[in-house]
Amino acid sequence: KVAHSSRMLSLNDVFDPSEVQSWVERMDKLLPGRSHEYFADVKMDGLACALVYVDGVFTQAITRGDSYIGEDVTNNVRTIKNVPLRLRSEKGYEKFLVGRTEIRGEIVMLKNDFKKLNESRKKNGEAEFANPRNLAAGTIRQLDPKLVAARPLHFRAYDLLREDPSEVPTCMYAYQAISGLGVTRNNEASVFASVPEVMQFVEHIGQ
Repeated sequence: KVAHSSRMLSLNDVFDPSEVQSWVERMDKLLPGRSHEYFADVKMDGLACALVYVDGVFTQAITRGDSYIGEDVTNNVRTIKNVPLRLRSEKGYEKFLVGRTEIRGEIVMLKNDFKKLNESRKKNGEAEFANPRNLAAGTIRQLDPKLVAARPLHFRAYDLLREDPSEVPTCMYAYQAISGLGVTRNNEASVFASVPEVMQFVEHIGQ
């Protein structure tokens, strides 16, 4: 068990544009007189995990757990091919290679990879897995890192944390820094000036 540096929150589900508008109204009450920008991204469904880098070197991976305390899954996450063991040095983002940098994201199995894995199991007379989300989460909790390495898992980052929060001023800055450091994130992420623009994005992704 490992305590998180700060609470690792999950997202609330909403199913109607009116619920988004209600959220905006709550923000207006909390931040009176402030104009808003809206950051939108695709929600990946897998296992939430925090990667900890010290001086640019991967040192620990922690599952979300109950949001306060997670499980140490460092040895298993180390086998995921797109998790860098050392952050890339890129101009403008050098500060993230000094001290503690935490990158939070989702460990997922993509549908095509899941399909191929099940086809292989079917040919070998093995039971097929139910869905990619549960398989990704179950795989990371395996005790044998070799089994984890044999399965096609991917990490998609969505947050960047530093001891000084002012070093990461916006969500989009975090995403740009994540890319600069050599970590995979969703390229669909966008910033919008109004709720109707956000809903257009939602509709486009839905289609």
